[in-house]
Amino acid sequence: MVTKKEIAEHLGISRTAVSLVLNNTPSSTISIETRNRILQAAKELGYRDVEVSPKLCFVLFDRDANDPRYMADLQIIEQAASSFNYGMVFMNITNTPDSLNKLQKALDSQEIEGYIVSGDVNEKFIDLFRLSGSSYILYGLPLRKADNLNYAAFDDKKLAYDATSYLISLGHTRIAMFMGSLDYTIHQLALEGYYEAHEANGVSIDRSLIQISNDENGYELCKRAEMLRLDYTAAFCTNTVIQFGVLQRLQSTGISVPDDISLIGSGFTELVKVSVPQLTTFYVSEAEKAKTVTLLIDIINNRNSTNLFASFTEFIRFEGGTTAMKKVKI
Repeated sequence: MVTKKEIAEHLGISRTAVSLVLNNTPSSTISIETRNRILQAAKELGYRDVEVSPKLCFVLFDRDANDPRYMADLQIIEQAASSFNYGMVFMNITNTPDSLNKLQKALDSQEIEGYIVSGDVNEKFIDLFRLSGSSYILYGLPLRKADNLNYAAFDDKKLAYDATSYLISLGHTRIAMFMGSLDYTIHQLALEGYYEAHEANGVSIDRSLIQISNDENGYELCKRAEMLRLDYTAAFCTNTVIQFGVLQRLQSTGISVPDDISLIGSGFTELVKVSVPQLTTFYVSEAEKAKTVTLLIDIINNRNSTNLFASFTEFIRFEGGTTAMKKVKI
């Protein structure tokens, strides 16, 4: 059977583009012409449509369908599902009646074997899966205490601790934190990790260096820090989108990264490698993330199982080019 990789090689395009089209994933970056070329090639080469295979579904709730953080994870999970002969479909659900009704119909149909659920989920949204009797696992969300939930959670507090401690090990003591809204648990936990890293290493905290943007706009966060004349030699950014924006602002003002300011982020998206210099980040490995599919298949095979829990607590540091030892002033 022809694979998506072979279709990509046949057309001379990226495997990601092929996966997005064949998974029916919304993407403003893929033209109609390219989409049609992919579909035609899949037909001519004999690609087996996911309709023939048992299906899993990646559900992204209340987040932009083109958010690079989730698209990178979708690709990893799709590859893992394929290795178990499962097709993968994608649903981008918003908090509107029509969109939620679309999901409810899919749950009622029982045509999808299991769901991997991510995004800005809330209790009401989770209840849709619990009450439907469908197999599901909540993916990539912060650690939490909850009964009767299946979880593959990221330890965002530890990641922030590790990243901040790494900057401290490079001699930095004036470390800014650029983050999104504290309405989200993921950012609350990251802030706790940032605090604890300072305390554990005996470094005092200047709370003015903690800057928040509800839009997660790194460029504007960095610009605000500049206007406030904040003095920092390094920054921890809670995701690569913020980190990339901060880098762009610093470079536009003639500040050298990492010679003048070091940047470290969280996660591994396409922004990491397209950035110049490449972004230095802490992230969960692809192999660990792929285990989410194995966990979901276990849930599918044991329909009555609940409280299946996995925690990602070990992180890899990608050595990009945005961190360096703090310069010693002479």
